[in-house]
Amino acid sequence: MSNFNISLMQNRTTFMERLSERLAVIESVLKKLEPVENLLERVALLENTIYTTKKVFTFQEACMYIGVSESLLYKLTSNKEIPHYKPRGKMLYFAKEELDEWLLQNCEPTVDEAMRIAKEVSATQPFFNQKRYGKRKKN
Repeated sequence: MSNFNISLMQNRTTFMERLSERLAVIESVLKKLEPVENLLERVALLENTIYTTKKVFTFQEACMYIGVSESLLYKLTSNKEIPHYKPRGKMLYFAKEELDEWLLQNCEPTVDEAMRIAKEVSATQPFFNQKRYGKRKKN
């Protein structure tokens, strides 16, 4: 074998050794990251418990709680579509109970509820003998 081939083989082995060392370092870093995932899960759990115990939210907390973007919440407050407070005229605050009420407005009835309501209305207010508005056909 020539000297060139020998040096080429040595370069390949050193490259493979360096690659192996780098993979070992990456694996060790990944093993260290496993506890971080557990910490992220715990932080998410703590955030959820904060939302259940807090009575007043800041603007960012309200965005997270109701699941809307900041721009949409600003639009809702400027149009006075959502209950909010400005104690000093600038900072926005939201009461949790009022946010819950706002989120639960405009309830859509189930099919069974709609049928029950329709039966009740038809039993108490029959359409027959009511005034009809509009044009009547002449016989």
